[in-house]
Amino acid sequence: MADLENLLDDINNDDGSNVDDHYNDQQNHPGVDGVPARSGVPSALAAAAARRRQLGGNDVPGAGDEDRDNRLADRFEGDENFGGGDDDDDDDVDDDGGGDWDGRNYNPDYETLKALWTSELACPELLPHDAETVLQIVEELDGKEEVIDELLQRSRRQVKQQQSREASGELASLVAQITKMDSDRTRFMLVDLARTRMAKIENHALHNRTLVDRMTEEERSYLRQYGELLEKHFRRTVLDHLPKDAWKKLDEPEMIDSPDLEQFVFCRVVETVQIDVRGELGALNEDLANDEDDFGDNIQEHAAGSYLIVMYKQVRDLVLEGKVELLM
Repeated sequence: MADLENLLDDINNDDGSNVDDHYNDQQNHPGVDGVPARSGVPSALAAAAARRRQLGGNDVPGAGDEDRDNRLADRFEGDENFGGGDDDDDDDVDDDGGGDWDGRNYNPDYETLKALWTSELACPELLPHDAETVLQIVEELDGKEEVIDELLQRSRRQVKQQQSREASGELASLVAQITKMDSDRTRFMLVDLARTRMAKIENHALHNRTLVDRMTEEERSYLRQYGELLEKHFRRTVLDHLPKDAWKKLDEPEMIDSPDLEQFVFCRVVETVQIDVRGELGALNEDLANDEDDFGDNIQEHAAGSYLIVMYKQVRDLVLEGKVELLM
């Protein structure tokens, strides 16, 4: 996700009165390589633009090369968005790629939501609902909507005032569009997560009676109402025309539609785990399945970071414990 937080901070701190002097032939610039020290342009964009101009050989009058380079280096080192500052601030950066940093801020709530969404799509059964993360994401979306409205209003005001040469007005419109795209992407994941859970509740309504502890209060209410409507429909169409003795068999486990726990899933090992692979041979003779000389040990250890394709029932408990993550 783009560095929206720093962009928004600079936009909020700008009252719209700062003019980007780069449009005025770059005259009287006290800042870094053509960027005013108090400009509404965020440091990230300013430093990037300065670097491009420096590589292109466009020197700014009144600023010495050595002095400009020093200030530019300080800008990069002091801005945590470019990896500078205290090393302790980089705890949230994923180092799995050998130390390479992709320039994006790490949002734990967003990453958790994405993991919940992916796991729910890949899992054959209903997974526990993380109400705290969903609530936090909804609150963030509400805050972003207010920010988008404020940025769009500021952009319209500056267009009416014919101040099209002000960098803050153009930047406000740009940040509003980026923020809206980010919000739309997050909102899609929320909606699709709810849609997927509703589909699982409907498809296995009787089976999900044993999984009510994984549902929210709204989902439990929905399951109750859906079950009542389904029962009324079956009574009118089928059950009232069957012998009473046949009703007794309807509650037997084999008569209840349940998810396919033998479905193969693609997953990533988060912590080093041991997986029991017995039963993976399916229709083969049990004696062959238990023959360790031909098929190896039934208990296999997999290190963190490994990727597997296994039956869901073999990693079910590990998924619920968070030691294995389902992938699409």
